[in-house]
Amino acid sequence: MTMVYGPLLRLHFGSSNVVVAGSAAVAEQFLRVHNANFSCRPPNSGGEHMAYNYQDVVFAPYGPRWRAMRKVCAVNLFSARALDDLRAVREREAALMVRSLLVGQGSDALPVPLGKAVNVCTTNVISRAAVGGRVFAAAGNEGAREFKEIVLEVMQVGGVLNVGDFVPALRWLDPQGVVAKLKKLHRRFDDMMNGIIAERKAGVKPAGEDGKDLLGLLLPMVHDERPLADGEEDGVTETDAKALILNLFVAGTDTTSTIVEWSLSELIRHPDILWQAQEELDAVVGRGRLVSESDLPHLTFFNAVVEETFRLHPSTPLSLPRMAAEECGVFFIFMFLENIFYRNIFSIS
Repeated sequence: MTMVYGPLLRLHFGSSNVVVAGSAAVAEQFLRVHNANFSCRPPNSGGEHMAYNYQDVVFAPYGPRWRAMRKVCAVNLFSARALDDLRAVREREAALMVRSLLVGQGSDALPVPLGKAVNVCTTNVISRAAVGGRVFAAAGNEGAREFKEIVLEVMQVGGVLNVGDFVPALRWLDPQGVVAKLKKLHRRFDDMMNGIIAERKAGVKPAGEDGKDLLGLLLPMVHDERPLADGEEDGVTETDAKALILNLFVAGTDTTSTIVEWSLSELIRHPDILWQAQEELDAVVGRGRLVSESDLPHLTFFNAVVEETFRLHPSTPLSLPRMAAEECGVFFIFMFLENIFYRNIFSIS
């Protein structure tokens, strides 16, 4: 549509006015020049019924509390120190994934379910960083099985466009059954997290797991009723912790496996690029061991392949929506209050 109608589109989704930016120059006007005005998310059924009534990072209203919650994740999960603390976990899960692929393949030349294997690996890394345990654990672990089912169902329901979000008159009907599914999933996730929190309060740590996790860092703040940010009267609650952990699972599991599958697909389509990547891996790593994270700075061509895959196949072709907090003008379009803005990442890349 961007190639036909231009880099800035105004659409009508039901009774909602929607603007889509399809070029970097147009997106810059929204995200830099008018960034403060487009920092909030529009109301939606997922944020209301699944994300603890907008108490997470993704859908929470912009303000001091949102910035503080974002800082908690940035410092404890995405900082250089936090990433280094979890390096052993990531490398261990990657080794388990490779081993499972080799065992599953056996002597027969059968197709390898690589996307599923990467999804398992990524979900386990996130779960160990968030709650200290593996989601896809050994057979017989009922808690891990329940966790796995919830994560998969949340990703499936989250990809459905709910008509009630754009046609308020139909919201009470829930014609697609999305709200009912979200409420059911929320109850299951909440019950599961309450059980995990109760075990942690009783001093029970997941068997075989060590190191810090996000839940272990947040629970003392809940106990001490410490506020998330200066000037905030309310302290951290268990609901805040559960909402943050939910965000991690929804945002970080399926995207990684999608990028890996696309990377391998492009390498198969371009044998010359595949050969160069293999030559670099043989020169830097060799064939006697697995790639470690310390090798990555030396794999310049391999990193370029990954970055090009992100450009060609973004995991989310259309960004999460933003909402105008005030009226403003962007190029030749006047944005009214609560107009919705999307970025066409696929077109921009």
